Amino acid sequence: MLLRPNTNTNSLFNIYKSLFDNNTDPCYAMDLEGTFLLFNQSAVDMSGYTSEEATKMSFVSIIDDEYVDTSMNYFNKVLAGNRVKFEMAMRHKNGKKIELSVTSVPLFDHEGQICGIVGMAKEITEQKKLETLLAGQNQVLEMIAKGSKFTDVLASIIFLIESVSEESLCSILLVDKTGERLVHGSSPNLPDKYSTYINGIYIGPNAGSCGVAAHSKRTVIVSDIATDPLWSDYKEIALQYGLRASWSSPVFDNQQEVLGVFAMYYKYPSVPTERDKELINEATHLTSLAIQHYKAEETINYMAFHDDLTNLPNRRLFSEKVKEAISRHKDGNGRMLALMYLDLDRFKLINDSLGHNVGDALLKEVAYRVRKCLRDTDIVSRQAGDEFTILLQDILKIEVSSIAQHIIESLAKPFMVKGHEIFITPSIGISFYPVDGGDVDDLITKADIAMYQAKKEGRNTYQFYDVKLDKKTFERLEIENELRKAIDRDEFSLHYQPILNLCKNQVTGVEALIRWNNEKLGTVSPAQFIPIAEETGMIITIGEWIFSTACKQLKKWENEGFALSISVNISIRQFYQPNLIPMIESILKETNVSPEYLTIEITESMTMDVETATNILQDLKELGVNISIDDFGTGYSSLSYLKSFPIDYLKIDQSFIRDITKSKGDESIATTILLMAHNLGLKVIAEGVETKGQLEMLKKHRCDEAQGYLFSKPLPVEELEQFDKFKETKTTT
Repeated sequence: MLLRPNTNTNSLFNIYKSLFDNNTDPCYAMDLEGTFLLFNQSAVDMSGYTSEEATKMSFVSIIDDEYVDTSMNYFNKVLAGNRVKFEMAMRHKNGKKIELSVTSVPLFDHEGQICGIVGMAKEITEQKKLETLLAGQNQVLEMIAKGSKFTDVLASIIFLIESVSEESLCSILLVDKTGERLVHGSSPNLPDKYSTYINGIYIGPNAGSCGVAAHSKRTVIVSDIATDPLWSDYKEIALQYGLRASWSSPVFDNQQEVLGVFAMYYKYPSVPTERDKELINEATHLTSLAIQHYKAEETINYMAFHDDLTNLPNRRLFSEKVKEAISRHKDGNGRMLALMYLDLDRFKLINDSLGHNVGDALLKEVAYRVRKCLRDTDIVSRQAGDEFTILLQDILKIEVSSIAQHIIESLAKPFMVKGHEIFITPSIGISFYPVDGGDVDDLITKADIAMYQAKKEGRNTYQFYDVKLDKKTFERLEIENELRKAIDRDEFSLHYQPILNLCKNQVTGVEALIRWNNEKLGTVSPAQFIPIAEETGMIITIGEWIFSTACKQLKKWENEGFALSISVNISIRQFYQPNLIPMIESILKETNVSPEYLTIEITESMTMDVETATNILQDLKELGVNISIDDFGTGYSSLSYLKSFPIDYLKIDQSFIRDITKSKGDESIATTILLMAHNLGLKVIAEGVETKGQLEMLKKHRCDEAQGYLFSKPLPVEELEQFDKFKETKTTT
């Protein structure tokens, strides 16, 4: 413990305590374990934690992850009797990063033994930002001098500004050769489809922040996109991707002519500080230097009409080519104008598991192979992300089928990308002019509808547009629109399916399964709305709701004396999103649930990138939760990978359980999984158990647990609590 005053030292102690408490710099005192004992008001103001909160915390808990090891080293040096001064960063209670210069010294007791640490910190966030800005400026200027790729220089400017203004998302738009439009320059961290949407916007008095900034030749500050009239034509797309504020400043050349616009977006309503305004000025200055250095009409014009990654025509050039083809087209002889819409199946899985560098390289290879399948007169473009459109002119329907099949066969061959062997398949939708549409937008829309039908048909195929598909597309859009409002309307609920221990014939846990009942659509099957939630990104919010609701219910049962665990499924999009671990950790703390009673279920397909998956699983295990691999036997895992994963359960997919009493093959697969899992120290849960014969077979081969309609279907809480075997989980006191 720290020294306390006696009668003789009381006056001196009060002087020191007053100096400590009233120091304008943050001051602290810690015990030998690093737990705060004292925290002055300046430290409270800087950190956001009250003195009472701080004195229950270890200093490690508020340090930025990047500096934990360094800070621990200095902590140990002070415990060894040294005075240290070093730089580090902490996280404010609201998550904001704060850069600090810290001085720490040992504190000695009456016997000369070190009994704690006392220290003082000085915030140097602005100093660090200035250092970063100066270093970044030099790097950008060096890139310009060396003739680096124009788009790389623009991206470097954006990365620099985003690093200094942590929560901003930036873009650079360039004035095209006509002087009437703004075209995409760089926006590495904005959503791809948003950047594509605003590419080619008109310069004018009502064209969003960027169009107005270029038109008025002044900085335009929109603090809330949702309410500002300048965004009336664009706010829906901006809000769809979570953009709420936009600050746009024109980029001038030496003659004060507008070259482009630098924009900073935020995901919450916001107005710039004086420091932010200085940052915007610096960004436009660097952008101006870059554009003027590289300005060549053919370069910027090419960028306006071509995709930077694949060098294919972009959406704008493709639209113009289709319009030209329609104007030239003559009916007769059965020859038509066809438009293909090609989407790569499960491309996001590759991007999330192997990284964007691998994904980008794969897109280049796909573009090359598709071009090789086409005639010289055909045009292929990249629309956005993993979507391509193809224009086929003067062609018969049978020839279109042949080309589509040729593309499918070409993409079926494995890709070797950065050391990875990758298999990818396309879904292709096809529309015809003039049968399916009279203009480019109609043809693209109809081909897109057909492409989604191709996905429903099992992917890796092509589908011609049929008017009957419009109804299915409308239904899908209706589900998507209603889904966006479901949480606010409290339309979701959880049903719970019991999991039984087969030796004890007792319920040991439940699996939480989401259900949706909508006033307009009625009961919507998860098989319908979960894929849509995945595609749109709504699964992140829905997944957080599931975790929170399940943990609250688990805590309620725990308080009522029920002893059981809850299993929660997560999707691949949730698994690879950076906020997964903090989100689960926050909910565990908020609900005060014991983590050992929560099981996270993942599917095998999520573990394609073994190294990344292992790191995420390790982070989950550090929270104290259990991990189960769901649908085992249908995915990618191998024995060698399983041994490296920190998992607790395997769930045998119900497709192997269904015919386990009839098929020697399924019985062999199930028994092999059981034997392998037990040898690895894992427990096995059988899914989809529906008959007593299946149950007896599983017991015979020592399966640990099972769930299925033989025991109970998924039930709402009220019905589950009346289930006899559930009642038996209540402990007696």
